[in-house]
Amino acid sequence: MATHALIEPSVLVWARTRAQMTIDALSAKLSIATNKIELWEEGKAKPTFKQAQKVAKTLQIPFGYLYLSKPPEETLSIPDLRTLGDETPEELSPTFKELLRDMERKQQWYKEYAIENKEEKLPFIGSFNINSSIEDVVLDIRRTLKWESGFASTANVKDAYIKEISTKAEAVGILIMRNSVLANNTHKHLTVSEFRGFAISDNYAPLIFVNTADAKSAQIFTLAHELAHLWIGESGISSIDLYNQDADRIEKFCNKVAAELLIPKNEFVEHWNYSQDNDKNIEHIASKYHVSSFVVIRRAYDLRFINFDIFQELFEKATERFEEYKKENKNGSGGNFYSTLKIRVSERFSHAVVASALEGKLLYKDAGILINMNASKINDYAKQLGIKK
Repeated sequence: MATHALIEPSVLVWARTRAQMTIDALSAKLSIATNKIELWEEGKAKPTFKQAQKVAKTLQIPFGYLYLSKPPEETLSIPDLRTLGDETPEELSPTFKELLRDMERKQQWYKEYAIENKEEKLPFIGSFNINSSIEDVVLDIRRTLKWESGFASTANVKDAYIKEISTKAEAVGILIMRNSVLANNTHKHLTVSEFRGFAISDNYAPLIFVNTADAKSAQIFTLAHELAHLWIGESGISSIDLYNQDADRIEKFCNKVAAELLIPKNEFVEHWNYSQDNDKNIEHIASKYHVSSFVVIRRAYDLRFINFDIFQELFEKATERFEEYKKENKNGSGGNFYSTLKIRVSERFSHAVVASALEGKLLYKDAGILINMNASKINDYAKQLGIKK
């Protein structure tokens, strides 16, 4: 006779809700009738021990959680600064939380590595605050990254631009991770509706993560936005709301820094042609600076080139076009595995981990876990990184 698991119904409801899964969806995943799961949640029946184990795995929680007397309180290690107008953002998914834990493990390892190798603290982290001048912050980011004004026009395509910004950031000690899935798991997708990026501020190992499920132009803005987070020393998870004027103060400040960094005010003024209609101006500037039309529309409004009514109208049209874009453009995997890995796991981070493994300071197994790859491929990756011939 099967042993039944004496699970707490309220914890099961919490776990399913946390996983953003309906009873019908959980039923399909478990191949168990919907009415049975309903009885479990009502406390009128209990799953077998084996069923409970499968439930925990499906809902991505430790098995022991199901036996708690009440749902656990989960706290995030960095602030959730996501804004969605007047709405409260939904609870972050288990996939995101797993991603954040993975990034924190990487960041903590690199911090220890940096200290052990006597690397100095990065002076630009937290060198400003949200009361600082936007222009001063932008000037310091440009100076530190050697990011000259007009740089966007020299990068022919958005891919080259975001790669070059990432390279400049990594050169001064910032770890840039970009991915649209959890590690290399193509079954666990990251969604733009949940978050666009986040920053972990640290004097030795600052880390930026960009959600590449987003459009390339949006990724560029996210990267610039998260750089601003580091310059004011504020960690945080961002959704980046360019419409809402009552956004979190930190997010609002970082949006302004990103906008000035990507489209300097003096250059925006130069390229806005009053003899052309708004749509043509927006298209021209967005294309020249590799940013989204949303960024240009917001910039035009903030610089008083358009009034609020026109801003609303243009933003609504841009939203409709973006929804069409999402339907027509689905992110595929593809590409060279090792080249993709350098983007997903940061070339600077990869170099440190692989070099440590080759020097015998880190087990190959542990190195593989840190960079999300099979340990047997470490030597091949070392060749791709130029560490080994």
